[in-house]
Amino acid sequence: MLGTFRLILALLVALSHAGVAIAGFNPGVVAVVCFYLISGYVMTGLLRDHYASIGRIPHFYLDRALRLFPQYLAICAMTLAWFLAAGRHTAFLQHAPQWSDLAANLIVVPLNYFMFNGTDKFTLIPPAWSLGAEIQFYLLIPLLLLFRLRLLAFLVGLAVFCAAAWGRLHTDTFGYRLLPGVLVFFMLGSALYDSRKTNRGLAIVFAGITAAIAFGFVLSHFGKLMSPYNPETLIGLVIGLPLVYWLGKLPQHTLDNRLGDLSYGVFLNHFLIQWGWIGEPAGAAEFSAYLAASIVLSALTQRLVERPVLRWRKGLRAQKESRVGRAQRNPPSA
Repeated sequence: MLGTFRLILALLVALSHAGVAIAGFNPGVVAVVCFYLISGYVMTGLLRDHYASIGRIPHFYLDRALRLFPQYLAICAMTLAWFLAAGRHTAFLQHAPQWSDLAANLIVVPLNYFMFNGTDKFTLIPPAWSLGAEIQFYLLIPLLLLFRLRLLAFLVGLAVFCAAAWGRLHTDTFGYRLLPGVLVFFMLGSALYDSRKTNRGLAIVFAGITAAIAFGFVLSHFGKLMSPYNPETLIGLVIGLPLVYWLGKLPQHTLDNRLGDLSYGVFLNHFLIQWGWIGEPAGAAEFSAYLAASIVLSALTQRLVERPVLRWRKGLRAQKESRVGRAQRNPPSA
């Protein structure tokens, strides 16, 4: 049932970028933390099931590229076409693109470092900074699992996150955006996957929630809780840990998978919907139209762009597993 959860999270991100706050907090930040937890959980399962040896790491990277880039590049192309045709500047499209701007948007990872390199002045898909963090995690996670370095990565991430939340490092930059700090969320999701069939999973959920609440009280006592996105990241942990643990254990259903398929497109396209059509929505009718348009466009790009690539990706995965199985059944002679 993680698919429905992912769509809800994507809609929360879209609402947050339309100026919606819940009890004064940014729901998009809470959603991104939950996305990090889900990514750690799902990528660990994918690696355990399909890419469990060092020789299969390149195939895992290809699988991830085929998952991330088709819809991303399609929405980038649509946004660039709109920008060149309309000639309208926005907070994230402040000038005509240079080749370096296009390269940064194509590679994605530089967008994660916008606070240092200024890539947010020309970003075709503003939420793509978090995709940059995801890609870096994808590059790292096979090695962490194969060489059993997950605990070390968790401790490093926890130290950086706590230092950022306390204000020793820039709170927003290192506590929410860059991989060294958010690695703690990815690693918690990864540990949840490996513990999902044991009581250790419940222990991780309980310990994570308890630690987040306790740390929140400590931050509040010293006047540091309300630093940018501290409350939201802790709320994301408290909400995300039990939901990922519980929903991940439920059997998959076709409807849930279909709803999950829509989440990535919604995450990518909602700024284009705002810029090219509705502006920043106001009122229930405009918000409904905004979210509905994002879902419809996501359904179109998922069907026309992602689904053909998905069939190819699954076919490649099946072929590789078949070859590995034949090799194991018929090992070469000495």
